[in-house]
Amino acid sequence: TLNPFLQHPPQVWLKVRRNLQDILSGKNDLLQSNPALQAAVLHDLSSVQMNIPVAIGDYTDFYSSREHATNCGTMFRGKENALHPNWLHLPVGYHSRASTVFCSGRPIVRPHGQLQKDPNDPKEGSIYGPCKLLDFELEVAFFVGGAECHHPLTMQEAKERIFGFVLMNDWSARDVQKWEYVPLGPFTSKNFATTISPWIVTTAALEAFKVPTSAVKQDNPVPLEYLQDPDYSSYDIQLSVGIQSESMNEAHVVCRSNFANLYWNAAQQLVHHSVTGCVMKAGDLLGSGTISGTREDTFGSMLELSWRGTKLVHLSSDGKGETRKFLQDGDTVIMKGFCSKPGHGRVGFGECRGKVLPAGSVVNATSAETWTDGLNGNNFKNFNLYSLWRSSSTWRVRIALAAKNIPFSIKSVDIFKGDNKNEWFLEKNAIGQLPVLEFTDSKTGSVHTLTQSVAIIEFLDRCFPERKSLFPIDPSDRISAIEMVEIINSGTQPLQNHGTLQHLEEITNDEVGVQQFCQGAIRKGLHAFQRLVDKRITLGHTGPYAMGGFSPNVVDCFLIPQLANARRHGINVEQEFPRLASIEKSCSGHEWFVKAHPLAQPDAPPEAKATH
Repeated sequence: TLNPFLQHPPQVWLKVRRNLQDILSGKNDLLQSNPALQAAVLHDLSSVQMNIPVAIGDYTDFYSSREHATNCGTMFRGKENALHPNWLHLPVGYHSRASTVFCSGRPIVRPHGQLQKDPNDPKEGSIYGPCKLLDFELEVAFFVGGAECHHPLTMQEAKERIFGFVLMNDWSARDVQKWEYVPLGPFTSKNFATTISPWIVTTAALEAFKVPTSAVKQDNPVPLEYLQDPDYSSYDIQLSVGIQSESMNEAHVVCRSNFANLYWNAAQQLVHHSVTGCVMKAGDLLGSGTISGTREDTFGSMLELSWRGTKLVHLSSDGKGETRKFLQDGDTVIMKGFCSKPGHGRVGFGECRGKVLPAGSVVNATSAETWTDGLNGNNFKNFNLYSLWRSSSTWRVRIALAAKNIPFSIKSVDIFKGDNKNEWFLEKNAIGQLPVLEFTDSKTGSVHTLTQSVAIIEFLDRCFPERKSLFPIDPSDRISAIEMVEIINSGTQPLQNHGTLQHLEEITNDEVGVQQFCQGAIRKGLHAFQRLVDKRITLGHTGPYAMGGFSPNVVDCFLIPQLANARRHGINVEQEFPRLASIEKSCSGHEWFVKAHPLAQPDAPPEAKATH
């Protein structure tokens, strides 16, 4: 971590920054003329796993945006009493949990807690259950640096102790908060998860972007002397929040705000924190609180955007897509920030991202001793898929790779010519079947292989959780998806694949009628599958895809290749299975299925393409 470096005085930070600028800009040829050094210190972003940059000792969250505080106060106490009497006199804050500050990309599990039993009557007591009103909070936080001291910091000392800034999402359980916050403020409603971006933008890098705060000046009232900042200002950090649901291909921005929308700036927050003599240590993290502007599209939380759940927040520009009042399971929240100014270029903060998982989900630790723990896809590269263009099992995996937008190379294995029986292939898959997915762990250089389509798709889903989930997030839907998948994977496809039919024909001299046997197995499986589709429709799942949703998932990955198998064996899918044919039509134009189609593969024979 950066903790030892943060303990140095700001003069050291600045000298190191200038040296790095010289090295990277070419003023110093130390790096440019040394390929070995380049290989040692420069890494492709896709090959590394980002972690929390600092071991956080203590974490405090403030409430420093007047616009946000006014909005919340107006909702709960009315416009006349929006701000508490002390708010304009001191930076309000509370101590939170450093143990649950996570790096961008880690999924966030919907918390359980105590909820007010009757929303209108607190005297009815509480119930225990999952949070129903999960929210994000758009914040910027800073890390404290320098040597610890045991006296209150002056304004100048505080400014010298601010090492740099990160983006922050302080996730909030609003219904839990409503019940617990009197009299001491939020507790369990805020302690379950806070996400920060992994890149610290130093204070020195932001000096060119200094601007007045949205308040401009503090004169009504004038702060006490120790809180007066002679250079009262903030930084022009342009901030945005996007939400991407499970069925969306990209996030829709619901909020654009600015770090200038603060009444109490970062230095004032640190000064007030230390006013009692509180020891501030290198690695302490201080959050700004939700940053909101005056317009509705600058509100930094769903609480404000939906105005306490009375308005719908649209997740599309035309207002025809999905809507939200609070966050739903499967939603990914993506915060971004940057500074830009003519003559000073652009300074980016990267992303602060997190995906909401259902209550009760288990998230593995991000650190890993083996490649199967943590499953951070950024560590894996050079994906090779051992495949045959018309293999339905491989087709499933190609769809999943397209869904996850993972580049890969095709290694053709012609099972009809016996390639799968060669020793080189049996070393990769001892059973001699397709598919095989091969990839390299960039951290160790080890090459790994995975077989079996269900296992491979499960691996991709866990490895790249920030991208489209192929397995449903909801636990009961996930179980239903596996049930539908296994009807094809275990109950249908093995009875009609090439090896099974070839063996059956050999041992019976075709006395059982291999084609009739094959058709019977396929019909039985597809009838069972269609019954499950119909059952979900009766339960209200009326979307165009296999599980009745509005985006394809793992079930469609298995269904579409199986319908192609049915046609290849002489079954009229449109006539016998019209519901499944309709699902197939919905998938046919979807980009995942277009990319993964057998005739789009490099090993597809020209004669097959010509007859299509």
